Parts: sequence; C-alpha cells; structure tokens
Amino acid sequence: MLLYPNPQTRQKNLSPDGFERRVWTANDVYPGPIIRANKGDKIFVNVTNCFGEPASIHWHGLTQKETNWYDGAPGFTQCPIPNDVSLVYDFSTYGQSGTYWWHSHYLTQYVDGLRGTLIIHDPDDPYLKSYDEEYVITLSDWYHDNSSTLLSDRMAPGYEGFDPIPDSGLISGKGRYDCSAAPKDSKCTPNAPLATYKFKKGRRYRLRLINTSTEYLFTFSIDEHKLKIIETDGEYVEPYTVEKIPINIGQRYSVIVEANQAIDNYWIRATMNKECVNSNNFTININSAINYEVVGILKYEGAKNDEPTTKESNEQHDRCKDLSTKFLIPLNAKPAPEPVHKIITLNTTAITNEKNVTVFTVNGKSFSPDFQNPTLQRILNGEDPNTFPDDQVTFVYDEPNGVIEVILINNGNGTHPFHMHGHNFFVLGSGDGTEVVKSELNYKNPTIRDTVTLPAMSWTVIRYVADNPGVWAFHCHIEWHVEMGFVAQLIESPTELAKRQPPKDWSSLCSK
Repeated sequence: MLLYPNPQTRQKNLSPDGFERRVWTANDVYPGPIIRANKGDKIFVNVTNCFGEPASIHWHGLTQKETNWYDGAPGFTQCPIPNDVSLVYDFSTYGQSGTYWWHSHYLTQYVDGLRGTLIIHDPDDPYLKSYDEEYVITLSDWYHDNSSTLLSDRMAPGYEGFDPIPDSGLISGKGRYDCSAAPKDSKCTPNAPLATYKFKKGRRYRLRLINTSTEYLFTFSIDEHKLKIIETDGEYVEPYTVEKIPINIGQRYSVIVEANQAIDNYWIRATMNKECVNSNNFTININSAINYEVVGILKYEGAKNDEPTTKESNEQHDRCKDLSTKFLIPLNAKPAPEPVHKIITLNTTAITNEKNVTVFTVNGKSFSPDFQNPTLQRILNGEDPNTFPDDQVTFVYDEPNGVIEVILINNGNGTHPFHMHGHNFFVLGSGDGTEVVKSELNYKNPTIRDTVTLPAMSWTVIRYVADNPGVWAFHCHIEWHVEMGFVAQLIESPTELAKRQPPKDWSSLCSK
C-alpha cells in the first residue's frame, strides 16, 4: 500500500528550455514527481487543486479494474476537481507492472505542465538481472504561450491553419531555446542546461522512455549505443535490439543500454518528426525558432565536461509509423482471443462544422464532454447509454468477457496516436489505404499495448476482452485533437456497471 499525501497542483514561473513562462506544476516541480509502486500495491494519491480552475489526474495505462470512477477523465468518469478541493485517487495496480505516466485530463492543462510518471516495479521482472540501474526519461514538445490561448486560436471560426507549432522540445523537462528569437522584454537564459545521465563503464542501464507530448512523435537514439527493447506499454516483450525507436504520444518503452563504449560524452537524441505533422503559412507559430533535433547527454564517469561531438546512427524506420509489430513479440506470447462477439468500425476524419470550426469526427460524430454530468454518473443514475445524444459518440456493448474487435480507419492525411483507457489490446495488424487486408493480420502472437499509431490514410485492427465494466475513453492523444472532438466512448457492460456503488468523495465532486 502506497500513500502519496497532499500533492498540490499550482502555477509557478519556470524556464524548462531557458524561456520563462507560467507552468502548471505538481508540488511546484515540472515534470511532476515520479510515483513509484510495486506490482500488486494499492495506491492512494491525495490531489489538492490550487489552480484557480477545475482539474483532474488520469493514470495513463492503468486499467482501473473495479475503480472506473478514479480513471480521472472529466466528462467520462468524473466531474472535475473544483479549485481548493481535494480528491483521493484510490486504486490498485492489480497485476500490472511497467512504465506509465499521469497527466491532467481536463482541457489542455497537461500541455502547460501538469504531467509526471508512474513506475510499477515487478519483483518477478524476468529482466531484473539484465540491468544494474535505471533512469526514467520523458520526451515532450513545449510551448511558450498558454495552451488555452493556443486552443482558442486553433478552434477559431474560419481558421485555415493546422495545430500550433511548439517552441522547443524537452528531454526530462530540459531543453534549449534560441533566446535570440524570444520576444522583447521576456526572460530567457541562453544555453539552458540539458538533461544529463551518468553512466559507469561496464554497467547496464534500463531506460524507461515515455512520450508525454502534445503533438509530436519522437525518434529516440543514443549515439554509438544499442537499445535492447524489453517492454512496450507495460508489457514484457522478447528482447529486440535497435539503434532508434519511434515513440508516439502516450507510448512507453523500456530499453537496456550497456555502457560498453569509450569513456566520453555521447548525444542522446529525441528527434521530433515534423514530417508527421501538417502545417501551412496560416499555422499558429509557423515562424517558431524550434530546433526539432532535441538532445541530452550520456556522460560516462570520468569523462570531461565537454559537450559531445558524436554522430547520429543512420538506422531508418518507416516514417510516421510504430516500430513494426514483428519486432515486438510478447514475452509470454498468446494468440488473439476468439471468437469475436462484436466488431466496432471507427471511421475518422476532420470536417468544418456549421460554425465554420474545424473538428474531428468518429463515424461522423464529434465528441463534446459534459463536465457536470459525466457519462459514468449518468449510467449509475439509471440512464440508458444507447439513448445518449450524438455528441457523446458512444459505442455500447453488454457482452461480459466477450471479445471486442475494433477496426480503425484513418481517412485523413494526418498521423494520430490512439490510446484506449481501461484496456491493453492486441494489435492484429495495420496497413496503408482504407480497406483492411485480412491476410496481413497476425492472430498467432500479436503485439499487446494501449496506444497505437494510425498513420495517414491507413487502417489498424485491434482486439481485446471485455473484462472491465466501465466508461472508457478511446481517443487521439494529440491534445488539440481531443479538444476538437476526436474521441469515442466505449461503454462496457453497462448492466453490470449500473450495479456498482461509487465512493462518496467521488460523488460529491458533481455537487460542488
């Protein structure tokens, strides 16, 4: 049992990349504190909201079995936490272990800094003897303007551009902005310190990599060092060695790196894949001084205090796509569950609505949250989710322990990372075009994860078991797109769900 008392969310002036701005923090730090637990632990986190506006915390990748009300998604599973109010998130890790993160799920707050990591250690980790130490590394894009302003501009009627361009990229909350491009009268410190990780020659290191971005897929590498993948989104995989890994928003990898090179300094590279993001001359912040080649430093014990001069690996992977599933075989591989009880097809696209605002749709419907009457509360109050209005984008299935197959079709020219709350799923296959090619599906030993990349004009097929009654968001994890309606609600086993009794502190949020 782990108790994390009184973490407070508040705003503070910080300079992650050298440029000072107001940052939304937890316990006055950005990135937020690392929460550590052991497999099987029960976790209590008392969140006190001092923002001056509502807030929430979502536990990304945690399935929240039996605790759907603590999933932390306002409009879906809770009312937001009002200002000057506390909520104790009380949930079990159950059988989960691995690399996770937490972030606000209220509007675009996590863009401004309210995000951190959650590591669940496994005493029976099959790779425990394969490494000596570990580091947690987060990858993020970073904006100098407040996200509420950027979102308002992005969703202005008649806006002809694309998603806002960031000002920099960060590794574990540190980056380096070109202060010569900073607006007059702003505070900016040139040559801001870079994230630095100390290695001792001959030792082995587990790096837990997490993309906590708003918009960008990163490609991660360390000059002259191999990356042995052992975990994907909390699932152990057969070891596979690469030199570079594409990591999309919400995805996590653990890799083992051996300190087997000459004692020196080496660049850690996290390249923001700008070719995966659309822009034009009307795009917000199109003249950003951003350097897409984000770097940190791997420093061997005994090396000089010089910046590295090492060169990047030339290994290539498919652009704007996940690492091939043929390289990500689960350590305890099993066939995809069957027989299929329900098939859900989700066609995704962007449209201009009747207000001349660009929104995203799932099967022609764009999601709009009701923060004061969230879906879970409505079901617990006896409402039939089959009668909810179109802007709730609900997909209802009442087959306890049935097998659900979801077909994702991207009809647009953008790349989208799709994350499912409440489940890890089997990735059966993906391909170009909008017609599923069944011969390319892997039923024998498919990859298991909770976030998958849907490239432009493509399809992906996933499958999972409906063993977790609840209201589960399934959404693009580009944060601007969430606010533009790119969300589906999976209403799982509502008959069973309606019988459950929520805790009083949860229920009281809506009355406040």
